[in-house]
This record gives sequence, C-alpha cells and structure tokens, in this order.
Amino acid sequence: MNKDEKLCPFSKPIIGKWCCCQYASLSDRCAGKMNCQHPDNHLELCQQLVAELERNTQFILGVSNNESPLTHQQYMKIKCGGMEGMQRVLEPESEELPRVTDISAEILKQYDSYADFPYGDIVRDIANFSHRKSAKKNKS
Repeated sequence: MNKDEKLCPFSKPIIGKWCCCQYASLSDRCAGKMNCQHPDNHLELCQQLVAELERNTQFILGVSNNESPLTHQQYMKIKCGGMEGMQRVLEPESEELPRVTDISAEILKQYDSYADFPYGDIVRDIANFSHRKSAKKNKS
C-alpha cells in the first residue's frame, strides 16, 4: 500500500494543534502530511467526516457550484474551524484545545451517524476560523 493511500485528511489541523488523533503518525512534517495508523477503517470514517463538513458548510464559504475545487483557505476553515466547533459541541465544558483525541469515534458514540451531528451549531466556528487567531489561542 502506498503511503499516500493512508494519508490523514486532518493532517494540517493535527500538525497545527487544532485537533489531535491517537492514530495519526507523522509522515512528512514539512509537507504537512500524517498517515493513519488505525488497524480498521478509521481513515474511511475521517474521509466521510470531511465530506459531511464540506456538504454542510458550502453556504458559509459562498460555494454554490459543487464542481469548483475548494481553495486551501476554504479547506482550512472547514477542517480546522470544523474541528474546533465539533470539539466545543462534543465537550462543551473544556476550554483547552485539543479537547477530543478521536472526534470520529466520539461523534459516532454521541450520535447515530455523522449526518446526525448538529453542523448548524459549528457554522460560526468555521466562518470565523483564522489560523492567525487560533495560533495565539493554541499557544496560551
């Protein structure tokens, strides 16, 4: 299996410390790549989660055409802002990031499926995400 076949879709948010995952293994820090070391289908679950985030946040990003590729900034808003928002919803009493070590598993534990997660509760986190603001928050 090629290393890129197990590439974690949340590599950049993990490296940037907006979230963490116990199964992510650093592959190439300079390129911002992490591989999934989970023995089962964890990678597919995370890919499904990214797809749900994209589907539920198109209007926030002003994306109306599904055929247009998202920009890097839009992906960062979706993934990093989405991770911050999901962590806030899943563990509202915690102020520190990262709060949840396995968001995919925690969502499926608290909700029946990714589709049942209240994405409307995290739209503000995604819309307001800025790596500059978050970097200061993560360092404190």
